[in-house]
Formats: sequence, C-alpha cells, structure tokens
Amino acid sequence: MVVKKKMNDQFNLLLQSLIIPAIFSVLILPLGKAYKQKAGWIVFLVLLYATGIYGYITLSLFTGFIKDGIKASYVWAPYIGNLTLLADGLSAPIAFTIALLSALIAIYSIGYMAEAENIEVYYSLYLLYGVGMLGTVLTTNLAAFFLFFELMLIPSWALIAVWGTGPKEAIAFKYFMFTEAGALSLLAGILITRFQFGTFEIFDIASKIAPEMEKIAIISVALILLGLIVKMAIFPLHTWLPDAHAEAPTPISALLSPAMIGIGGYAAIRIIYTAFPMVAFNYNFIVAISVLALITMFYGASMALVQEDVKRLLAYSSISQMGYLLFGVASASILGLTGAALLYMSHGFAKAVLFMVSGIFIHQFHTRKISDLGGLAAEMPYTATATLISFLSLAGTPPLLGFWGELFIFAGAMHSSLINAVSQGLTRGVITMLAVIASIFTAGYGLKAFRRIFFGERKQNLKITSEGPLTMLAPIIILAAFSLILGIYPTLISKELGAIFSQLIP
Repeated sequence: MVVKKKMNDQFNLLLQSLIIPAIFSVLILPLGKAYKQKAGWIVFLVLLYATGIYGYITLSLFTGFIKDGIKASYVWAPYIGNLTLLADGLSAPIAFTIALLSALIAIYSIGYMAEAENIEVYYSLYLLYGVGMLGTVLTTNLAAFFLFFELMLIPSWALIAVWGTGPKEAIAFKYFMFTEAGALSLLAGILITRFQFGTFEIFDIASKIAPEMEKIAIISVALILLGLIVKMAIFPLHTWLPDAHAEAPTPISALLSPAMIGIGGYAAIRIIYTAFPMVAFNYNFIVAISVLALITMFYGASMALVQEDVKRLLAYSSISQMGYLLFGVASASILGLTGAALLYMSHGFAKAVLFMVSGIFIHQFHTRKISDLGGLAAEMPYTATATLISFLSLAGTPPLLGFWGELFIFAGAMHSSLINAVSQGLTRGVITMLAVIASIFTAGYGLKAFRRIFFGERKQNLKITSEGPLTMLAPIIILAAFSLILGIYPTLISKELGAIFSQLIP
C-alpha cells in the first residue's frame, strides 16, 4: 500500500514532525524566559517545518511522486504492537491543515498574548497541544491514538484554565470532565476491540471479525463513536463547547474550534470505515447518525443566529459545522466522505480566521459584543474582506472551499439514498433535503453578523479604528487566501481523497 523508503527518510518525514515540536516544548521554557514574546517566532518556525513536511507529502501524492502515502512503523511495546504512522491521501491534508493553523496562530499569539504572564509555559503547552492533534491524525494504532487523544486534552485544559477569561477555572473543569468522559468511552471501545479481535492496528481489525462477531463489533463502534461525538460536540453532548471556546484565550479558540473538534470526524472515517465496514454500511447505524447530525446542524445554526457575543456565535457555528461533518461521515459514499474531509479543511481555515478577527476586536476595542461594533468596513477593509470570505465559505458559497465540502456531502448522501431500497432511500432522501435547508441558516447568521459589525451606524465608542497589528492580520489574510485558492482548484486535495475512499466503499 505504501512506498518503500529507508527508515531514515521515514523518520525525517513523519516521526520527526512529532518529535521536534515535543523537544521544543521543553526547550521553549528557558528560551521563552529569555526572549519573551519573540519566542513565538521559534514556535512558528518549528511548526512551519512540520507544515512543510505535510505540504510536501500532499503535493507529492497529487503529482504521483509518492504512490498511496508514506508509512513508518517502530517497535513499541509487547501486546500493544508497533507505533505506526501513516500519511496518505486522507491523513496528509488533515495534518497539513492542523500544522498550518498551529504555525500561523503562533504568529497571531505574539501580538495577542503580548501582556500575558508566564508566556514560556503558554508556548510549551501550545506545542504539546499541536503534537497531540498531529499524532491522532497520523497513527494507525488505536492505543497510540488514545494516548495522542489524551495529549490534546491536557494542554488545552491548562491553556483555558490559566489564560482564559470569565470563570475560566470552572469552564476548564467542565471542558475536562466532558472530554475525559468521552475519552473513557473511547478507551472502552478500543479495549474491547483489542481483546475480541486481537489487535490495535486499524488496518488489521476488519480481517479478524468473523460474521458471528458483528454484535461485538457494533458495541465497540458505539463506544468509540460516543467518545468521538463528545469531542465533536454533537447534540446533546455539546454543552461544554460554547463556554470553552468563548472563554479560551482567542488563539486557543482559533485552534480548538477549527482543528481539534473536527478530528473526531476524521477519526470516525478512519476507524469505522477501515476497521468496521460491516457497521459503517448498516442502514440503522447510518440513519441514527444522520438524524443526530441533522439536529446538530439546525440547533447550532439557530443558536448562532441569536448570539450577541461574537465568540459565542462562532462557537455555536462550530457545533453546526460539526453536524455537516458528521452527516458526511454517515453518507457511506465516496462523494460524501470526500466532502467531509474537505469540510474539515474549509471549516478549519474559515473558523480560524473568524476567531482571530474576534480577537482583533477584543484587542482593539476591548469588546466582544456585536452591538458595540458597527461601521468598521472603511477603516478595516482587509479584515472585512477576510471575514466575508470566511462566512461565505462556511455557508458553502462558490468558488470557496466550503462550497465543495457541502456539495460533496449532500451529493454523496443523496446518491446513497437513491441506490437503496425505496423505503430506505426515501427516509435518507428526506433527511438529506432537510440538511440542505440547514445551510440557509448558516448564511443567515454569517451575513447578519457581518452586516452588523462592518456596516451600519458607527458606534460612539469606536473613535479610533484601524487594522490590527501585522502579526495578527497576516495569518488572517493567508488563511482566507487558502479558502479561495483551494476553492478554485479543489482537485489538489479531492483527487487523493477520492482514491482513498474508493478503496473503502464497495
């Protein structure tokens, strides 16, 4: 399945992208004390290196220079198996998105966290957080996946508890308890899988499941998926997200929402479709997940429509977007799964931009209330343009990347409904049509917020307005450009995604 490479090459391309940030999470402690905010540039360069690795692999897959992907396996522990890392047409673009967001938000942190205390600890935790996210995407060993999954939780909890706003300790505790409960469900499913099917390796599980073991497989999938659904903040297990994302320091909000929560959707595709195909194509399973996704879409979007706090609006928007992602996971089609992966990327770019824009408002005007803003377009044209691009991408407007994500998701779901029996197809078709309607709500809250913030009457408290500092504005412009460029030429990503999913879908 993978190109044979020397161990040294594999080490440089995969394990090194995890080890170097982990090493610098320790080195940044003395460097941060010495260089203060300038240490953010060191963090940026470390993460930029990882971004370059995944960008190279993604481009090489597209051009055919690398066939199928790169795999590296390392002897780890008895009874657990090898630590196996895989960068293929699915994991490489997702890892690229995470690394790019982490690198650019490190630059953004230089300006936003300028007055923060213990900045060296902030950057240390930041790097560990990035390692956790990248590790969950790369590993194909379920035991290692759980460890990286936990590594995402601990630094992010500390970042909220120490540098957050409002009742940050209580909010961080709620975030920790919800996510840890989900992690325990995930662990239970992983352990049942290991003891029933004899392996932690995702790509080996399906071959070890006999027909009479399908009920056990369903239990394993239910427990694993429950843990992933908590991470995605799917209704009704969503209540931790609005508080955590609204009160986290804005650079961390710009990673929690765009990068972390969507990993649950990625993992659902990788684990369920690869290891448990008999469950992934079960009609009752698909309908149940689709209904959950549909409720989440409408709930998140309707709550976003009535928010006055811009960060809470974006948090509820993320809940709605995870509904779209889960809907793609439940599509059981090549198109739908491709759309889910594209939506992960489009949501990542767009939502990171929007959270960073909200941070500029906090930094410049010391407010998060939409009613305190207004008439900013003339003095902040670059910020306004990036905000409009990002809201339109979330709403699935061509020629932006979000358009292709939603189009593929809905087309894939409708295709699956048409090839089923009449009664089953009708149910799935109705669910899909309702999901399409939910996209109208996304356009509604996005354009409503954009109009109120950048047009209309200029508020008296906004006497001096200007673009944010370059360290805060540049990452915003770059990510908005990615939404546009990949929207114009989505084949760069979708070609390899389609190739991967064609191997999973009968």
